[in-house]
Amino acid sequence: MKGIIIAGGLGTRLRPVTYHRPKPLVPVANRPFLEYQVALLKQHGIDDLVFATNYMADKIEGHFGDGTRFGVRMRYAIEETPLGTGGAIRNAADRFPGETVAVFNGDVLTDFDLGRVLSFHHRKQAVATITLSEVPSPNPFGVLILDADGKVQSWNEPSEEKKKLLSQGSFEITGTDKINAGFYVFAPEFIESIPQGVPSSVERDIFPRFLAQSAGIYGIAPGGFWMDMGRPEQMMIASQAILSGSLQTFTHGIAVGENSVVAPDAALTGHSSVGNGCKVGAGSKLDATILLDGVTIGKGVRLRGVIVDAGAVIEDDCTVEGSAGGPTLVLAAGTVLKQGTRLLF
Repeated sequence: MKGIIIAGGLGTRLRPVTYHRPKPLVPVANRPFLEYQVALLKQHGIDDLVFATNYMADKIEGHFGDGTRFGVRMRYAIEETPLGTGGAIRNAADRFPGETVAVFNGDVLTDFDLGRVLSFHHRKQAVATITLSEVPSPNPFGVLILDADGKVQSWNEPSEEKKKLLSQGSFEITGTDKINAGFYVFAPEFIESIPQGVPSSVERDIFPRFLAQSAGIYGIAPGGFWMDMGRPEQMMIASQAILSGSLQTFTHGIAVGENSVVAPDAALTGHSSVGNGCKVGAGSKLDATILLDGVTIGKGVRLRGVIVDAGAVIEDDCTVEGSAGGPTLVLAAGTVLKQGTRLLF
């Protein structure tokens, strides 16, 4: 089975973590994020893959290579200029002329049963199949309405008024909505309808055209863990989900990376993770915290709800704590906090 992973975005919502690495290589539980997607695809027989890349494409190719290390065949479709989701899919799918193709949005972390989705697609003889996730209603995402057979009747993007109300928290939960979960199966005729070399959005430009023709666009909600890993808060949730086992992955996360030294009386709680080549000093306590590679933590340090990027140094007796339910704090790569610094949010 052929597969495409759309991984060309700038990762702006994850900055500063993505200043020095593309989002596909952002470590989550000490493995580059997209290793989890590759493992999931392989598990379900999708092992001939193309990465649709743009931002720091050389680093992505340098890590994944030809895919041998991951048990798949890996190729690359580099966009010289951003083509949007539609253009990126067409650019990559040209490696698979006339083939049915599975497409993964590179922002998604999930343990969906993709085999069930593929079977559903073939059984319905669909032009396109969209995986759906059930989320509380109302929500800031586009909502899909299905008939009893699973055929998509409409795709309703949220209004500006709804977005405003949601941002203010001025709503009550009224049930569940089915939203686009970022994994698709496309028949050849769907792929061929996307203009070559022209920026387009598969969600805004291509799907509406087929829906207007009452074409065979189907949706299925396979159930399981799903999230869009776009912000530091979601990076934290993703890491904790992997380490706690609430996300069923085929590539296991690692709590403490290679060549790291954690003092015997240091405490790691809240499914914290420590990257490669880190040092955590005596008496330090890390709660719901992520250390990326090469971070040095002194003695008696207190960190809670923090992502510490590569090469940062936090000297003795520092305290950095985020507020419960608030934004996840991010200390940029190379940050130095001098002894006794206190940052409370």
